[in-house]
Order: sequence, then C-alpha cells, then structure tokens
Amino acid sequence: MTTSVSVNHNYPHDGDMRTTDSEGNPIDGVQIRVFEHDAFESGIVDTWVAETETDANGEWVDPIVLDSGATWVVHFEKPTMYGPTHMEITT
Repeated sequence: MTTSVSVNHNYPHDGDMRTTDSEGNPIDGVQIRVFEHDAFESGIVDTWVAETETDANGEWVDPIVLDSGATWVVHFEKPTMYGPTHMEITT
C-alpha cells in the first residue's frame, strides 16, 4: 500500500520552500510544478504531476499530495521575477 505526504512551503521544515527575493520579501504568483525526478532529469518537462502557485506571503496556495518514498523535483518560476530554479525532495 502506497502512503502519501502533503507537501507545501513548510516541507520538510518551516519555510523551506517559501519564495522570497534576495532581501527576504515574499513573491506572489510564482508557479510551482512538481515532476517525477527521473522524468525531469531526462528532460521531460512538459508533463508534471501537480502544480500550485504562491500567495502574497510567498507561501503555496494549495498543498500538493505526493506518494511517499519517492524523489521529486519542485520547480519554481515567475518569468522576469523569480527563477527558474528547482530543488529535489524525497518524501
């Protein structure tokens, strides 16, 4: 049986994936997409498993539920304002 994990801006620790500028100010409207690790590393970026965006506090509008025991790539981008950047997480 596969278990799931709810992931948001506080995963795995408080504020770890909150979006801010270089001065620590939150960034609204950053697009967040989650990809399967192997697909992303293979260059498959036109299909993601989930997406959300940030609010005025730089926090995720909605949590994303992912299968546990897997490695994912979380991609952040707001054209001309933030990113693109990404980070790997393991649930």
